[in-house]
Amino acid sequence: MNRINRITILSLLVLFNMLLSCEKESDIIIYNIDGFTENKYYDSEIFNAPNLGIYDKWALYNVSGGIHGGGHTPNFDFLKINSYGIYGFIRNGSVVEFGRIKIDEQTSENLLITFEPDENSDTLMYDSEKYINFYGNDTLSLDSPCCDRYNYHLVRE
Repeated sequence: MNRINRITILSLLVLFNMLLSCEKESDIIIYNIDGFTENKYYDSEIFNAPNLGIYDKWALYNVSGGIHGGGHTPNFDFLKINSYGIYGFIRNGSVVEFGRIKIDEQTSENLLITFEPDENSDTLMYDSEKYINFYGNDTLSLDSPCCDRYNYHLVRE
């Protein structure tokens, strides 16, 4: 009898633990940054006129850099940037990080930004400080300001 009680209690504990560790579908929040008002983070435009081309949906096609120089497997599919510096990283059709773009430097030669996740967002890109470089009208690179960090190469969707 003692052995049966232990097995029953152990089974109940395992079952209870499994129930607690399961994520309920109702707990999952899907964000759509297109539903945000443009003044969610800023009251007016944050980019100078030459940089307004950043607003669009950008498809990630390559990641380079890092310690070994070979980049890593892409961890998102698209970067969507909406008016007044709202951004979202999209993977498999879902926004996996969203927030505001903070401008660290904006001159005629340089645009240095930081992706700052919203307080309600997960963080995908921990290396979030990037120089923005445009190549023609359809290519964008997010380049790290220093050594052994990753660069993200995107094309306008």
